[in-house]
Amino acid sequence: MQSIIQFYHFGKGWGWIENPNDQSKGFYFHISSVIGELKELFEAKKIYDEPIIFETRPSKVKSGEVEAFDIKLDLAKRSVGYVTEFDSGFGWIKDFTSNDKYFVHYSKIKGVDSKYISIEAGDPVIFTKGSSEKGKEAFDVVKVDTRCSLETFADFDDFNQSLLDLKALSEGEHWDYIKNPTSGVPVLYSYINHTFDRILAQNKIIEGKSSKDKKEYAYFNTGLVTPFQDEIYGYFLKITPIDKSNQWHIQQPNYEFLEFNTDQSHYRKYFPSAPEIASYFAEAEVRELVFDTSLNGGKIIIDREHLKNRKSRFPSKIASLDDETFFDAITKSIELATKRVRRNYKTAIPHFYDGKIQFLLPLCMLTKKDADLALVVNKEEFVYKAHTVLTLDQAYNNARLLAKPDREWLNP
Repeated sequence: MQSIIQFYHFGKGWGWIENPNDQSKGFYFHISSVIGELKELFEAKKIYDEPIIFETRPSKVKSGEVEAFDIKLDLAKRSVGYVTEFDSGFGWIKDFTSNDKYFVHYSKIKGVDSKYISIEAGDPVIFTKGSSEKGKEAFDVVKVDTRCSLETFADFDDFNQSLLDLKALSEGEHWDYIKNPTSGVPVLYSYINHTFDRILAQNKIIEGKSSKDKKEYAYFNTGLVTPFQDEIYGYFLKITPIDKSNQWHIQQPNYEFLEFNTDQSHYRKYFPSAPEIASYFAEAEVRELVFDTSLNGGKIIIDREHLKNRKSRFPSKIASLDDETFFDAITKSIELATKRVRRNYKTAIPHFYDGKIQFLLPLCMLTKKDADLALVVNKEEFVYKAHTVLTLDQAYNNARLLAKPDREWLNP
């Protein structure tokens, strides 16, 4: 039979396959009946909308019912492979079965923002084989493993729900975008994942063990607090990871998420000490958090080539200008931004990226009042250089790592 996964409970290991003949009545299945490449898609939580084939038999769970078994990806419709190279918006995918290579363009990648490609060599993908004037080409490409580092560290029953629980526990903060609301918590998602990356880099995860049953635990400081200013931690239980001998080598978690909680947690007793929050600068670098308007006379050097390559991020009215007029508009906007910084130093918002502190300045392109983009400025010896721009969404996400950004202009 051919169909798709209708529902799956990742915590309990069972689900339903849509009945192609009667959509009101599906087929029960257990994860033990999933085989081949599809099992790896379950491990990466990339199962919905993909075509599958399966057999049926009398249910072992419900008498008189029919269940599905030998469930696998329909390789007649979809192929599996990995990215061999990807740069400047295009690259190649190698098919696992045939070893044939297929050209891929970013516009054919599903679920990835075409402006900020997040696919690279080595990434496992699912794709549909096709052809074009370029020869063999991949279409409807899906990146298999889109989990963040926290999800690869620990298994979550429902990662989004865990974030909502964290939001409810922490002191009040608006974790969604203001101008383009998502009805979710995208800022919190970005914050907790980048914070965890920093925690890993600084080796600030604390491990512990129960003296009774010898179970092993770990926890880290989220950097957030409750309304009573109690620090909030993420607690985890060490588990035996799923067999890693799959062809895609998708990283499997070594821990299971328990809860976000304060030191009132039942699990706190297993740890000899409290973890420190992630840090982004040394004491001697505090002065670097303030934009120095006297440096180089307050002039910011523009990296024209890099900004030209970011034209797609600018408002269409600005991006459509010829190069000379385009850079004139940027220069005037930067002059306006530096004037604002001289009046209020908090206008230049520090953020952490690629291991260093940078500044975000407002680029008001369409009006003199509202920022359209955030200009990223680096300090290099005795000058400031502007290499790129970020959307306000991206800028707020990055700035939130250091502190709650002043919303004078950064209101995504």
